[in-house]
Amino acid sequence: MKAIFLIGTAGSGKTTFVKNFSEWIESKGVDVARINLDPGVVNLPYTADFDVRTYVSTEKLMRDLGLGPNSALTVASDLIAVKVHEISEEIETMGYEIAIVDTPGQIELFAFRPVGRVFSEHFLEGPRMVIYLFDYAIMLEPLSFLASLYLSISVYASLAIPQLNVINKVDIAEPRLVKRISEWYSNPLTLYEAINKSYRSEKLKLGQELSKTLPILSSLNKPIPVSAVTMEGFVEVYSQITRILGTGEEFAQEQAI
Repeated sequence: MKAIFLIGTAGSGKTTFVKNFSEWIESKGVDVARINLDPGVVNLPYTADFDVRTYVSTEKLMRDLGLGPNSALTVASDLIAVKVHEISEEIETMGYEIAIVDTPGQIELFAFRPVGRVFSEHFLEGPRMVIYLFDYAIMLEPLSFLASLYLSISVYASLAIPQLNVINKVDIAEPRLVKRISEWYSNPLTLYEAINKSYRSEKLKLGQELSKTLPILSSLNKPIPVSAVTMEGFVEVYSQITRILGTGEEFAQEQAI
């Protein structure tokens, strides 16, 4: 079974993406398992085929160990890492083609703790990849744009598996702003010019220095603009998934209708 980990900052729309993207590829004949790896989530908009809360309860950890919410989530994440083989065996027996994994809302709990590295190396038997979800709303300024890229490359460095970058929420974005973000990514000169126009003093120096590494940061794929709500861009996303994971023939545009 192949695995796709959804990773992104809090509020980037991971859970909505898991729900709607899994339903979308199911409608194309793909068997999908929906996996919740967030031990602290309260409500899920989809029915999870596997829910890690059956293994680890943050509420129980808080009650039994006297922990606060953040400490309980951290301990829960470390406990989940220990159970990776047990969890994998349970999911493998379901017999699905692809598992889409909803990771914790706090990105650091999965991407930068042992649980992320353990799951990226040992989860299920098939190939694994990350879909990194950028939040369009926090990429509108040059420095925020660069900070988002640096965070995505940090996730890639930490987990060291193929990563597909996706910009979510374009349904609420003005087309000119989406185009501007794309231009910044494709042409470092336009970003450098925007930095010079937008900042002074320390922010200007910081932006100029950080922008010098854009060619390295853009060595990953150019982010695909999508909407987890309207499903815009899902064809392009799945086409890249088939390339990375080898899931079969890519969808043609007419198959998405």
